[in-house]
Amino acid sequence: MDSANQPFWKDDPENSLIYKPTFLRILGWYAKYVMVVVQLIVLAIPAVIFAYLSPILLYVWFAVVGLIYVSWFFRQRKRQQDIHAIDEIQKIAREKTGAIILGSALHVAGHPLLQRDQPIVLALVDDQLNICSFETSTPLDTIYIKSIQAINTVVYDDERVPHIDVIDSAAQALQITFLWHQKFCTCLFRRMRKVRPIDWYHAIQKKRLQLSS
Repeated sequence: MDSANQPFWKDDPENSLIYKPTFLRILGWYAKYVMVVVQLIVLAIPAVIFAYLSPILLYVWFAVVGLIYVSWFFRQRKRQQDIHAIDEIQKIAREKTGAIILGSALHVAGHPLLQRDQPIVLALVDDQLNICSFETSTPLDTIYIKSIQAINTVVYDDERVPHIDVIDSAAQALQITFLWHQKFCTCLFRRMRKVRPIDWYHAIQKKRLQLSS
């Protein structure tokens, strides 16, 4: 590791996908107030029923609700602390590498120095694309931009058939062909986080054109 206390890189926590009913999406900014009202109603109905049946049941209900909200509060607090710590790690990584753009990816296959489905960090620095591990900023390998022969965004259709003849902002992967020890090497990266495949494509292609002009 780059230090005794933290790795070189950590990904942002994945956001939970929460379904919002159509009427809440229509309400937009007011949706949170609608949800507060709904929660109050959901809490009030059992409270009224329990108060009618027995005061003890009402106290138990209040205790359960209190425990739920206390637990939620501490989970949210821990999540915010984790996000802040990850932001600091990513900030230090950007400063340490001096990268134009920096983000993680999953190396699917193709690079001779990497394993199948190996998580890596990509850093575009000046005229080179550095491939690092999550533990250290020392590159596992460096791809010089001038050695890149082709770069393509990969779009998978509904039947999981890949298409590399289109440039699409919804691309799910990035394919790079470059010279490695005087031999052509094609590797594929997917699950790109922090920076989307289309943004990697644009940044690398822009740098290629700048270096060739």
